[in-house]
Amino acid sequence: SRSTLHNFDEIKRLDVRIGDTVLIERAGEVIPKVVMVVKTKRTGNEKIFKLPERCPECNSVIVKEKEEEVAYRCPNPSCPAQIARSLLHFAKREAMDIEGLGDAVVEQLVEKKMVKDFADIYSLKENDLAKLELFKDKKIENLIKSINESKKRSLSRLLYAFGIRHVGEKASSVLAEKFGTIDNLTKASIEDLTSIPEIGPVMAESIVNFFNQEETDKLIKRLKQSGLNMEEEVKEKKSSSLTDRKIVFTGELKSMTRSDAEKLVHELGGDATSNVSKNTDFVVAGENPGSKLTKAKKLNIKIISEEEFLEIIKKSPSIPLF
Repeated sequence: SRSTLHNFDEIKRLDVRIGDTVLIERAGEVIPKVVMVVKTKRTGNEKIFKLPERCPECNSVIVKEKEEEVAYRCPNPSCPAQIARSLLHFAKREAMDIEGLGDAVVEQLVEKKMVKDFADIYSLKENDLAKLELFKDKKIENLIKSINESKKRSLSRLLYAFGIRHVGEKASSVLAEKFGTIDNLTKASIEDLTSIPEIGPVMAESIVNFFNQEETDKLIKRLKQSGLNMEEEVKEKKSSSLTDRKIVFTGELKSMTRSDAEKLVHELGGDATSNVSKNTDFVVAGENPGSKLTKAKKLNIKIISEEEFLEIIKKSPSIPLF
């Protein structure tokens, strides 16, 4: 069974060693976590885990950017592993949804130095892709088509695709809706950003730092030249029984992803939040719900099933189900 140790600080705190027997428990929603080491089971052959000093991919010295942070990072923006992961994030379904730009293709593009950043994706030609292994005419045609279609994606999806630290799907949607265009957002100050309820100081600082980088400015200019959409379509929120309601999802949904369900709530004027509080109107419980369900019961928050949620959606204004 797999479980999480969160970070190296937690490994040190628990004194977990290679070869140890550990006690694990289900944490939060579904991910098991290591609670303690069963030290009575130690044989003396256990090995203390040593934090690598250098990135295993590019050999750069790893750093902890702030003392209060727990993550150690490779600071090299040209690290092949970082480029590959950022490209995969950029291309995934919830972001730019570039079908065909998966692990094997990205690995080859990075290895052959054909793609070094997001903008390079939009410069790829058929003869470039023909150089890749096991990449024939139909695959090339489909990928080029998918790349071109991705230029029309919304600003919110582009912001999420950038992979700005601390900025997830929901925050990207909030930013796009609030500022409307990429140019407006790039001019936003920390004060402008923290005036938005969903944006805290840490996220605001991360956003400002990202857009203040010269590399980001060059990237955006190149993406504009490639014809990417940089504006958010203004959608009139539907008035429904979910309007101004705060809703939390817990467990696995059968009919759609949680991300899609949260988007539906937003389009119907509601607010899908990640934490249960006294202000939560109701919790939608899917399969294998976690601690959010327990908290909802303690706070006497209304709990409904996925089927009941779908009935609410069906009675709402014309919104397509996913």
